[in-house]
Amino acid sequence: MDKILFLFLLIFSVSCTTVKYVTVPLSPPPEPYIVSEGQIKTQKDLFKEYQKTLIKLNEWEAWYSIQTNTN
Repeated sequence: MDKILFLFLLIFSVSCTTVKYVTVPLSPPPEPYIVSEGQIKTQKDLFKEYQKTLIKLNEWEAWYSIQTNTN
């Protein structure tokens, strides 16, 4: 009986996870990037938009990392 209780407590304690909540006010986020669909005419324009999108995603990732103090 003790082994079953110990096993149950072990499984219960391992399955419990902690959740990190952001409790401080956040700084203003970066501006959203809106893809200009009408201006993409060539593949070169598509690659430029792709690069701009990746840059904006990196800005959002850096902003989130700063807010949550993570790497």
